[in-house]
Amino acid sequence: MPFLSSSIALAALIASACAESNLGGQGYVDLSVYGGIPDAKGAGILYGIPNDPAYSPGTAPARSTWGPYFQGAGISWVRAGGAQIPFKGYASDLLEGGTEGYDKRFASFKQNFQDARALNPNNQFVLLVHDLWGADGGQGSNTPFPCDDGDCAQYGVYLDKLIADLKDNDLLGGLHIDVWNEPDISAFWARSQDQYLQAYDYAYSKYRAAFGTAVPLVAPSTSSQPDGNNEWWKNFTSHISANGNIPDWWSAHQLNGASSANCGNDPVNTQAGLNAVLSQHGLPARPFQLNEYAYIDEQSPAYTAWFISRFERTGITGLRADWGSKVGLHNDLAKLLGPGGNDTTDNFYKLGDWHVLSYYTQQQHGVITKAGATVSTCYDLYVTQERDVGITHILAGSRGQSGAYPITVSNVDSMPAYGGKTSLRAVINEIPYNNGGRVDSPVLYSNTTVAVSDNKVVINLQQNTNSSYTVDLYAA
Repeated sequence: MPFLSSSIALAALIASACAESNLGGQGYVDLSVYGGIPDAKGAGILYGIPNDPAYSPGTAPARSTWGPYFQGAGISWVRAGGAQIPFKGYASDLLEGGTEGYDKRFASFKQNFQDARALNPNNQFVLLVHDLWGADGGQGSNTPFPCDDGDCAQYGVYLDKLIADLKDNDLLGGLHIDVWNEPDISAFWARSQDQYLQAYDYAYSKYRAAFGTAVPLVAPSTSSQPDGNNEWWKNFTSHISANGNIPDWWSAHQLNGASSANCGNDPVNTQAGLNAVLSQHGLPARPFQLNEYAYIDEQSPAYTAWFISRFERTGITGLRADWGSKVGLHNDLAKLLGPGGNDTTDNFYKLGDWHVLSYYTQQQHGVITKAGATVSTCYDLYVTQERDVGITHILAGSRGQSGAYPITVSNVDSMPAYGGKTSLRAVINEIPYNNGGRVDSPVLYSNTTVAVSDNKVVINLQQNTNSSYTVDLYAA
């Protein structure tokens, strides 16, 4: 969970995103193959929700000012734990005395949890235990870590307090516990992997004793992706295969950026890598979450739509990364809203990516339909169809591609409303990036009829590099 502390650095990273290219991708949709109900698995966020401790010594904007944006984006998962606020967490309390560090971070989490569940009663919330501890990347070199010197007693005191507070505050519904974030890098785990494994086992036993399987455990949430050659993952899976301390959710991060070679940073590849390392050690397939995805130069509508399509293709749950720091980690729904940065007002507005999530969660109803792209994995589609009303919804994204992107929709007559039609109406909207600025609404690209030929229609897109596109097909 790295955070960028400079808006200048952030702008430079955006400017250095991969150059425009056209690898010649061609989209396809088969209306005769469908099944599965949309569940917004790609609509999660890391942090981004206002809360009073993060805005201290002021107070956060009222839920009424940002809540409609949260609901409009259909946010289904939130992951947070009080990071980057002015109060440093439990470890700081150990060094300096008192309880304010932990108390304020817990209050930040609690407010986030209660707001998320109030706005979406089905919201799932992943608690970041390492942030309550105070290992959020900004801790000092003297910060203690769980099980230092082989002694887990103090960690036990911490976990007992946390468990009691979760129960006493009725914060268990929809809760998941992330055992520790990014233990494979020193910014968040400045100790050995052996010490992590000791702390992991200790925490696993505590949580299971307290909650059984009612509160799912998420691990290991590494910065790197699992595969059969990843030594950290091989050690972890070998260890838990031997002792049976298997998490309920596998987790990792997908943050390699727009410059990844061969259309990389791909959740499809990561799922294959996870399958390989689990198979090596005889571990079961369990739900998988990429609970931080998209480097800063991948946070544009084109990439966001592409990531969503990859999550839907694999069944992975995706939570969008947040590259803010301090109050900027808590004020923009993980860069779905502006103004972000250090702004503490309630002057929120939509960015392009907000519209991608809104279309995905609020308009793509019906049943999931077979779709994808050929030639290059830098292109993908996510498609649903509402067979009762005769509408097909297509979300098209890419990784840094521009120019022609034809989409062929086949077996048109399998949609009852389209049967016997010689043309369909295609309403196409562009969701622009606008250089990361305000986007009040999608832009109408075209509203026209397309001919049905050989039981197919072809949608001819000319795409801009950072834009995504939505296509709604109606009986003409």
